[in-house]
Amino acid sequence: MDALTELRAVTDAVTYGELAVLRRRLWADEADAYRWFGQYLPTTLEQRREIEAEFESRVRQVIARGGPLTDWCARLRAEIAPVVPFAGLLTRHPALEYPVIVPNVAAWRVLARFGGVFEVAGDWAAVPDLASAVGTTRSAVGELAGQVPAEVLAAWGFALDDAELVSWLSYCGYRVSAGELHQPRRALHRVHDRVAPVKRGSRIPSATDSAVELLRQTGEPLHLDEILRRLPRRFSRGPLYNRLNADGRFVRVAPSTFALTGWDVEPYAGPSASSADNAARLIETGGRPLHLDEIRAGLDKPITREGLRNALNASDKLIRVAPSTYDLRKPVQRQ
Repeated sequence: MDALTELRAVTDAVTYGELAVLRRRLWADEADAYRWFGQYLPTTLEQRREIEAEFESRVRQVIARGGPLTDWCARLRAEIAPVVPFAGLLTRHPALEYPVIVPNVAAWRVLARFGGVFEVAGDWAAVPDLASAVGTTRSAVGELAGQVPAEVLAAWGFALDDAELVSWLSYCGYRVSAGELHQPRRALHRVHDRVAPVKRGSRIPSATDSAVELLRQTGEPLHLDEILRRLPRRFSRGPLYNRLNADGRFVRVAPSTFALTGWDVEPYAGPSASSADNAARLIETGGRPLHLDEIRAGLDKPITREGLRNALNASDKLIRVAPSTYDLRKPVQRQ
């Protein structure tokens, strides 16, 4: 019996009524899409809590039983601790995306939200949770005292490459370049330390405003990944790509590469490579709405379910017509 088989011995027993309750935690990041489950919920909060507590107890018991699932969860914790990019974790462990509750509840949702194996928030997975990982990071940074940040963080257990460290430190509130990671430093700049006192309380620049300023300073077109790496705050890739394409201040001059409109450069004439635009083409070709998993299977480039969901939700070409199911947005008919 392998790890997923052990887990499914618990999850296969979930009834439809129980699933209506459990999805509110399993799909906490997509509450609106599952609002229709409300009609099947037990009438009292106590009943809902009992169902969640019973399911959580069964999951934790099978994880602690000493079989293949126990071993797999132990390996996951050791690999994640204290934090890793969630997308990379899914790439290394594709079984985490295997549906263990029909139709599409992935194993990682059960392990993270009822098994307590790790926590997932945004782009990161952490052990035991994100708050602890942030606290560990701040403790490590507090002990720099002229040492090399990358070496100190490695000694504290962070097995991240330079780009991941820069992104993670930004998540924790520090602003640092890849080069600074390998230079002796007494401290790292906190994001709020870079803001002049007279400007505090003013409007925080939007992602597109920050991208405009970055391109002005650079003086040349930049790939989306480079823009994301160099922005002072963290933004999701798919939504930012859509916002840059929709903003008249930017022009796309190559696949996923942007310049400022005022530079008078020739726009890229090729087809869009965004996941959302490719999804729109799949839906148009199929002639019907498509589920998130169908779209993902039809894309040429790999993308996590969460990343694709964010890109589709941010697109003005698509509309969600059922849970995780998308169709082309119809143009508004003018009278």
